[in-house]
Amino acid sequence: MRLILLRHGRTGLSGRYVGSSDVPLSEEGQAQIQGLRPMFAAMQIDGLLASPMLRCIQTVDLLELGLPVQLDPDLREIDFGRWEGKTFAEIEAQDSELVQHWASGANNFCFPDGEATAEFACRIEAVKDRLLASDAKTVLLVAHGGVIRSLICGLLGLSLDKYLLFQVAKGHYSTIDLHSAGGVLTGFNLGGRGAWAD
Repeated sequence: MRLILLRHGRTGLSGRYVGSSDVPLSEEGQAQIQGLRPMFAAMQIDGLLASPMLRCIQTVDLLELGLPVQLDPDLREIDFGRWEGKTFAEIEAQDSELVQHWASGANNFCFPDGEATAEFACRIEAVKDRLLASDAKTVLLVAHGGVIRSLICGLLGLSLDKYLLFQVAKGHYSTIDLHSAGGVLTGFNLGGRGAWAD
């Protein structure tokens, strides 16, 4: 199977932690995804999975693939709790000890009033297992930065604490070829224009 991992387009909230907040794409983000249509039309996709969050549903709709989409709640971004919508500087000023605990890579971390990283890891593992069991040939998965980073780690056999090694850009896609023994990263942050790191 070839797995295509597409991060939703830009939302206009760059630099802020947006997980469970159900925000739409910005006009720039919509144009960004529309620019990908010719590439995706040529990919012979036969499976389409997406996060049920608005920004991902809009991304799927703008691609106009004409395929049924399976909305998978396990593909939601992690819930940052009271850190939602804040910048790192704001979070550090408010919760410096918690930030240090998170940065230490502790596997028992829970975002304040949000989701535990262990619960998120279980969701990602469940998605990975379903992908490996699928008999589709080319699957497009539309999701969020943290989800895609974590899936890349899981499918390449890396520990999930390595997920920050991958800077996944909005409106860009990566490809992994899946085999019985695991996955091979065959493309990363493809298809975009301009400032890809947004």
